Amino acid sequence: MATVRGFLHPKTATGRSSLIPSPPWHYSGDLLTVEYRTDPARVAELLPEPLSPAADDPGAVAIIWADWQSCSESGEELLDPVRAQYKECFVVVRCSFEGRTYSRCVYIWVDKDFAIARGLHQGYPKKLGSIHQTRPHPY
Repeated sequence: MATVRGFLHPKTATGRSSLIPSPPWHYSGDLLTVEYRTDPARVAELLPEPLSPAADDPGAVAIIWADWQSCSESGEELLDPVRAQYKECFVVVRCSFEGRTYSRCVYIWVDKDFAIARGLHQGYPKKLGSIHQTRPHPY
């Protein structure tokens, strides 16, 4: 049987077909963040046990739109933007676990399959979506 290589599927003899390269991964991007406050009971509905809304500012929510450039240590995917550029939109809430405050991503959409695969590997609930973000221009 042939040896197959690659960080994630699809794995092949050379490993070049893997959907994402091996970590570490580096990111650069343009982000827009909108913060607001909502009913803490609505935040609680989004948190699995044993998490609870944070004691300090329990209704805090942030929605972030991001236009990312990512790459592995080799940077080889920078030669092909389809393998390295993507957009995402995610929603985070403040939560508490064992007395400490954290930020939890409750929704996240991306526009490329490799971003879904990498995100699921990292523990993010990513789904495919259509994300648009206007770039500012000084004209």
